[in-house]
Amino acid sequence: MRPASTTPTALVLIDIQEGFKHPTHWGNSRSTPAFEHNVETILSSCRKYNSSIQSTAAPEGRPVFIIHVHHHSTSPTSALHPSHYLEGSSTPSVAPLPFAAPVGLEPVFTKNFNSGFVGTALEATLRSAGIRQLVLVGLTTDHCVSTTARMAANLQVLGDDGGPDGNGEGVHGIVLVRDAIATYGKGGFDAETVHGVSLASLDGEFAQVASTENLVKAVLGMELSSA
Repeated sequence: MRPASTTPTALVLIDIQEGFKHPTHWGNSRSTPAFEHNVETILSSCRKYNSSIQSTAAPEGRPVFIIHVHHHSTSPTSALHPSHYLEGSSTPSVAPLPFAAPVGLEPVFTKNFNSGFVGTALEATLRSAGIRQLVLVGLTTDHCVSTTARMAANLQVLGDDGGPDGNGEGVHGIVLVRDAIATYGKGGFDAETVHGVSLASLDGEFAQVASTENLVKAVLGMELSSA
């Protein structure tokens, strides 16, 4: 991982939406107990980092580009279909969870597929901004997070020869924050197993896997106690 101060960096939050609170649709086993806390920590740390750059007007300062990707399923039975609301509530199931809600001018891309790059302007936005380091957090590890990471490497969105058959620079520029990503049990496997195997399949081939603590320190130059 490289400092955001010298490497154009984007944080992409994937599908952190109310529909994932459905009591039965996804199953009753979810990985990553500290998911909410860690996503909130990373997001607030990036916003704090950006505010510090803006307040000092440092010419060499590079803000972290914060981007939100939300899923709108085309399947009427999905908990993330736009027609659904939380039970007993007027809150749409596709609404962002409060701890990861966009603020200000942070862009939001709506997708209908597993990949954040299909049918959205995410690729064009990252290329236009000259992003060279891509941090991914969100839901779920083995579906939309994995698909987005794999496509980021295959598309070489970091503008180099990265990807499975490249020189590795692009792969190492894609960061999956293991404790800020979560998934659910399936196929007889518990959630932590699905989560762990999914990340192991991506690590070193499509991305590098890091912890919230290491990310905040290496990329933002902050200790968690002061983030």
